[in-house]
Amino acid sequence: MIPKRAASTGAILMLAVLGLSACGQQAETPSEAGDVSVSFSNIAETQTLDPAIAFSSDGLEFVRNVYDSLTAYDVGGVTIGPSIASEWEMNDDATEYTFTLEEGITFHDGTGLTADDVVSSIERVKAINQGPATLITGIESVTASDDLTVVVSLSAPDVYLPGRLQKIAIVSGDAVEENATTEDPWATDWFAANEAGSGPYVLDEWNRGTAIELSAFEDYRLPWEDGAPTRVTLRTDPDVQTALQLMQQGEIDMMGAVGPDDSMAASAMDGVKLVEQSALSVKVLPLNTANEALQDVRVREAITLAFDYEAFDEYYQGFAQTAVGPLPSGFGGGLEDLAPKERDVERATQLLEEAGYGDGLSLTFMGISGLSYEEFAATLLEQNLGEIGIDLELNMVPWPQMVEIQSNPESAADITFLDMSAVSDDPSAMLAQSYLSTNIAPNGGYNWSYYQNPEVDAAIQALSSITDEGERQQAVLDTVDLINSEFLAIYGTQPSLAQPVLDTWKVAYEPMDYNYVVRFFYARSTGS
Repeated sequence: MIPKRAASTGAILMLAVLGLSACGQQAETPSEAGDVSVSFSNIAETQTLDPAIAFSSDGLEFVRNVYDSLTAYDVGGVTIGPSIASEWEMNDDATEYTFTLEEGITFHDGTGLTADDVVSSIERVKAINQGPATLITGIESVTASDDLTVVVSLSAPDVYLPGRLQKIAIVSGDAVEENATTEDPWATDWFAANEAGSGPYVLDEWNRGTAIELSAFEDYRLPWEDGAPTRVTLRTDPDVQTALQLMQQGEIDMMGAVGPDDSMAASAMDGVKLVEQSALSVKVLPLNTANEALQDVRVREAITLAFDYEAFDEYYQGFAQTAVGPLPSGFGGGLEDLAPKERDVERATQLLEEAGYGDGLSLTFMGISGLSYEEFAATLLEQNLGEIGIDLELNMVPWPQMVEIQSNPESAADITFLDMSAVSDDPSAMLAQSYLSTNIAPNGGYNWSYYQNPEVDAAIQALSSITDEGERQQAVLDTVDLINSEFLAIYGTQPSLAQPVLDTWKVAYEPMDYNYVVRFFYARSTGS
């Protein structure tokens, strides 16, 4: 057995990341900490509150603040540590983990959290088999050996399991049982608009299309600090420009999913600052291989060669660098040494001719309306492809509509746009989101290339089972090379994070939650 992963004093350690521990005073309850409100704006609204389904940044913004998980990353960081599990052990070959839970944790419904709730939560995610389920496909069984001990057995070694489990929200087993029906045994209808978590905030109200209102949970397991928000409004503002005006007026405190041009404009506003952090993300334009023309790898390669990477990097005004493939180079292990993508219009034209499309080709593009960087990418791509004889029809729609359209193979666009980010410290998890056969869009995944290849599946799934670090790093590079050779997407750029926040706040964004998520329990209002 490896040594136990000991629990640190979670709140104090993580607050130190933000430089806040010295300025805040601990209070046992949110009432003692004082009444502080925060308003967070996103361009899109989650379609469901169910933590077994919600898996985009707008959904995780709710989940992260309402639910707990066994493990958690440090605030704004990438180091995994304890959460409701105070410690854990891994066996020698990484096929079994034993988690010890904290005592005395209470769900919002008043029931106590035990190992049985953890077991049923993991089983629920696996049974619903959407979004988060992609991260725990290797779990063979999960059992409770007593009220505070959970044993997770795996079908294959997985050295990254603790980091993956941060994405599995723990829900009240009583709430599942009380709201289940014969047709809906996991109570997905109820959880779509309700919650039963143990996190720092409870759901007060969901005004669909406008805002989700949260308030502090009086019986939260960690002490509160002065300046921590006790009331949270998750706003939906489809137009970023309007949201920025509201921020300047003091109606919005923080924003997510803001592009570099809008961030730069916001930084010039009185009372507004940019929170800048490194980000493990890549702007990806998937190529739909279900399209007959795009089934030809030569056509896909031609499209990737036609794109002007330098122009897209310049658009980010110093907040990005050229991508090297489906993984951000920040994962290290040799990725940082890969050659960045480059434009070659002459070769792109030659490839199209070889594929039989010398006389031209028509394709469709779909992106999110209101996001300036996606609109810029769409216009740039239209111009670039026009130079090699490809006519591109642009269609910009709201995010929920885009998901619905892409989930139907009959209506899916030929080229789309996704912000792909690390969801754990496991690079294979990021690859699995986009390229595992089971993660095609109709299954709720982000394989919007509709690409299905057993060889790629096997390569991705093997990575987390390699216990030797050097061997695993080489396998990651080999898998990236394999995916790059298929030309399944345009890897536009690797942005860093720069989000506008009122300068009366100290806050960090979460790089393991698509970069646009904030855990408000660790944010602090300076009050001036």
